[in-house]
Amino acid sequence: GNLLLLNEKREDGAELAIIDCGLMASISEEDRDNFVSAVIHLANKDYASLVDDFMKLKILPPDSDRAAIIPLMDKALSPYVKGGGAKKYEEELKKLYGMEDGSMQSTVGGFQAMTQDALTVLNDVPFSIPPYFAI
Repeated sequence: GNLLLLNEKREDGAELAIIDCGLMASISEEDRDNFVSAVIHLANKDYASLVDDFMKLKILPPDSDRAAIIPLMDKALSPYVKGGGAKKYEEELKKLYGMEDGSMQSTVGGFQAMTQDALTVLNDVPFSIPPYFAI
C-alpha cells in the first residue's frame, strides 16, 4: 500500500491516509510490538530472540525445540538477510548448498540437501499460522 501525509488534519485528528492496502487486519498493540521486535531480531541475525518472538506471536508453540530451530533459521534466513534481492539470495543459496559450478551432479546434490532441510523444517518445527493471518 501507499501512505500519504495529509496537508491538514482531519476533524478526527488523522494526519495520514492509507491508500490501496489490499488485505488488512487489526493487530493488537502487543502483537505489533512483537512484529517490530521480530523484524529487528531478523535484521540483526539474532535467531534465538527471533524464536522467542515467534513464540510470543504464536507462530511457534512455547515448548518448541530451540536447539533444532535456531540453526535452521540461520541457514534459511542468513542469505536472505544479506540483502541484494532475489538474485543475490539465489547466489547465496547456491554457495550454501554447493551448487556454484552449475554441474548436474552439484545441482542434484544441492537440491537434495535443500529438500532435506525443507523436510526437516516441515516435520520437526511445529509452525502454525495465527488466526489473524487468515484470509
